[in-house]
Amino acid sequence: MGVLRRMFSGAFRRARAAEASGEYRKAAALYAEAEALEEAATALTHAADRASDLDSRLACLEDALRWLPEGHARRPEIEGRIGAAILEDACSRGVSSAQDKRRLAGAAERLEAAGRPGDAAVAWELLGRRDDLARALTAAGEIEKLERLLSDQSTEHSNERALRRLLGDYELAMTGGARVEARDALRKALELAPGDAALPDLIRKIESRWTPPGRVTLEIDGRPVGFVGRLPAVLGRAEADLALRGASVSRRHCEIARDGTRLVVRDLGSRNGTLVRGVPLGGALELGGEDEIGLGDDVAVQLALDGPSGVLVAVVRGLDAGARYVVGDGALRVPGANACVTFPAGRATLTADAGGALSLDHKRCTTPVTLLVGDVIAIGETRIEVRA
Repeated sequence: MGVLRRMFSGAFRRARAAEASGEYRKAAALYAEAEALEEAATALTHAADRASDLDSRLACLEDALRWLPEGHARRPEIEGRIGAAILEDACSRGVSSAQDKRRLAGAAERLEAAGRPGDAAVAWELLGRRDDLARALTAAGEIEKLERLLSDQSTEHSNERALRRLLGDYELAMTGGARVEARDALRKALELAPGDAALPDLIRKIESRWTPPGRVTLEIDGRPVGFVGRLPAVLGRAEADLALRGASVSRRHCEIARDGTRLVVRDLGSRNGTLVRGVPLGGALELGGEDEIGLGDDVAVQLALDGPSGVLVAVVRGLDAGARYVVGDGALRVPGANACVTFPAGRATLTADAGGALSLDHKRCTTPVTLLVGDVIAIGETRIEVRA
């Protein structure tokens, strides 16, 4: 139909009237009937402008595209309007679901194809697609933003490398028994990746297995031995350095110390007295290298020098009879093993003697092991398990 015939056809006149009254969908249909396809598309873009929701707006614009043939001059403009509508919605509502992301990616592609790379860059940034964002910023001539993006990418890559290195340090330290260093590596990693929920969990797993500060119990070939990294040390009830159960035991009953090659025992004003060979102490008393003391009448312990800095305490009478402890403020020898326990910064640490072979959870270690509850350690033929 020629231009004049279209303009004077009844459908065209009715389309004009419908458009003038704001009935754009009706006008578009009538324009199409009159073969005025560009006018039909224009009416649909007016309908899109007045649409109350995104889906209605997009439906109008998609219909407008369908009326225009491929290669029509107005197609890029309408494609751009579709992309802009989706972008506007994403900026206001956010992008959360996979469907939202797919739709926004399609909008960004439409915006680039429509010659609107600046708007496309906003969409790519919302999607976190750095390579696409860089391309759109380059096309838009946004040099400063592009430089910031490249700088951020460089920092991000540097952080990723540092994070991988720290996680490698953590794994190596855990395998080698350097648990404090392993925990510290995780803390540094968390500073680089504060949103990584796995890192706090790994830190908690280590810290939940710390032994109590300044003390540890080792089961050595099936026999428990307590180690207390303190001297002088108080013997008494539960809150003492070395807790002993018994009706005659006071809260802070007596104190043991070491003076070179001699033991020193001092009563702390206990209710039932501290007895040496059955005689109550009146104050501090030096003992030889080995002796037995009573905490009242129903608890007794055997004391003996142990190595250059320790005291071996064996409970010989009372509810805890058979219990053994090694107490001292230096390196404490592990009975039956070529190793010692120390407490740097309060952390129980096991070190094999020079030339000794130590394995942790069946893996050979060459460094001292910061002990965690549940560790299984072998030194030669001796099996050691760390207990709570």
